[in-house]
Amino acid sequence: MALFTVSTPFNIDLEFSLAAFHKRMLAWLIDLGFLTVYCYIMLFFVYGNVGDNLREIDDRFQVETVLRLFTITIPVMLYHLLFEVFMNGRSPGKWLMGIRVMNKEGASASFSQLVLRWILFLPNYFLVLVTYVYAPAYLFGLLAVLGIAALPDVIAIAVSANSQRLGDLAAGTVIVDTRYKMNLAETIYMEVEDTGYQPLYPQVLKLSDRDINGIRNLLNGKVTRDSENYMLRVAYRIEEVLDIKMNGDALTFLQTLLKDYNYLTQNN
Repeated sequence: MALFTVSTPFNIDLEFSLAAFHKRMLAWLIDLGFLTVYCYIMLFFVYGNVGDNLREIDDRFQVETVLRLFTITIPVMLYHLLFEVFMNGRSPGKWLMGIRVMNKEGASASFSQLVLRWILFLPNYFLVLVTYVYAPAYLFGLLAVLGIAALPDVIAIAVSANSQRLGDLAAGTVIVDTRYKMNLAETIYMEVEDTGYQPLYPQVLKLSDRDINGIRNLLNGKVTRDSENYMLRVAYRIEEVLDIKMNGDALTFLQTLLKDYNYLTQNN
């Protein structure tokens, strides 16, 4: 399983599972299937009925061209972009395959990143030709052209360190597998059984889940002189970020932060 490493503000590395190539390919084929069905529904059912009403119009060709532009071509072009913007980096195909787009910092991809990767997805432009194809024989030829157009992306995925296509490389995004689950012991979850527990550092909620997970990873590691020194540096950094003072040693401080975070998130 290929993993993607993200560093937190405390220089603690976290790992995400990169989406396998076959999942990305299947997601794209699923989306292509949805788009093809949509195009043919519009062409044969909608325009089949509208065409009868346009026969007596002199500029019928121009009217049909405008209709096709706004009801087929533009929706096909914007399909991936709109779904990824409003579905948190997922298209229907990606959602079904359990993968999504995220940025290299481990957060959701921004709108500008999604736009850039969409612009640099070459098969999008050839996909528009589907809206003008009627004969199945030509459709198969078009699919072959789509495959050729996707070759640069396939090569980029194969040779890049994080399996990124050209658009991902330019936008600073990656495709991750959202169905990769760590077991409970590998998460930030900690059961706080003491109902009368009083958190010492409520400011800990200012930290993100990734930061807390980094602290947990640090605490779960083997304690050595080097790790103790590193814990102390992390503790000082957290003091600075949260504007708090630790009570006791760095190890106790970090353990308390983790416990406070779990208590506050479970009881708020």
